[in-house]
Amino acid sequence: MTDLDELIAKARAYPLTVLAATDGSVPQSNQYQAASAAIIYKGHRELERTRYVSGRVTAPDAELNAISSAVRLAVTQANCQHIMVFTDSMGSAHKAVDPSIHSGQAFSLSVCRALQEWFEVDDLCCITFVYVLSALQWDIHADAHKYASELKVRVGHRKTDNSIDTLHSQAAHSVLDSWSSTFQDPTYRGSEFLELQRPDGQPIQPSYLNGGPWLSTFGHSITEFARVCWCITGHTPIGVYYRRFKINEPHGCTCGAALQSRQRVLFRCCDRYSVHYPRFLGDIASFLKHNPTVFGFSWDPLGVG
Repeated sequence: MTDLDELIAKARAYPLTVLAATDGSVPQSNQYQAASAAIIYKGHRELERTRYVSGRVTAPDAELNAISSAVRLAVTQANCQHIMVFTDSMGSAHKAVDPSIHSGQAFSLSVCRALQEWFEVDDLCCITFVYVLSALQWDIHADAHKYASELKVRVGHRKTDNSIDTLHSQAAHSVLDSWSSTFQDPTYRGSEFLELQRPDGQPIQPSYLNGGPWLSTFGHSITEFARVCWCITGHTPIGVYYRRFKINEPHGCTCGAALQSRQRVLFRCCDRYSVHYPRFLGDIASFLKHNPTVFGFSWDPLGVG
């Protein structure tokens, strides 16, 4: 018997406890609306169940909607002193009792109002939120998940509800798509930009998520990230850069080649450590680790000026 099994067994044995299983379902196809479901129990007996479409909303929004329905149903039950809500989103559970401005605030306000009136009736009233991992397909939560998933309603021609978080997500994806499209233009990213690949072989695309692919890989070190930027953008202080901008510095490579280019430094120069042409950010990271001074400026010990 798992901890959840023991918990629900004790709750079912207490006559003043109402159990609520909630779930929000967001179909992968954008042709269908999200659905929310709540099922109310006392002991092993099902009291009520409800489900309905939530429009175009995120999964946390749909779950918040389901929790709101569950609470409003639970507080109306006779001889109810303890409500126990089983959910797979503790983030939505926290939002449910947070009246501040956020996506789905109306559902949170309805929860807060219902609980306030319920608490005023009896000082012993309390509510507990219990996290259930959806993948467990556990007991009453599995029933709520199945109940929500079975509701398939297409997005019609009439206006469909959209949550703030959904609109934010749509705007973010639109910007990312536009950014990725613009990034294909060499005049935008720079003709010297070093193209690298993701582990799946696809070209790395710009993103703001988690700092983006470059910053999330090298952001732990300012000096290393500076060297990476100079390397990837082609602004590294080497011979080809000096020649391009007419800087009075040697153009030749340390290995004796007439011109020190980025390609030579990365995988041809015999003075550098390199095992193959760098295709991934990890290759660049390994190269910089074994060559701690490459792609960096040599500062004059007397300073500038």
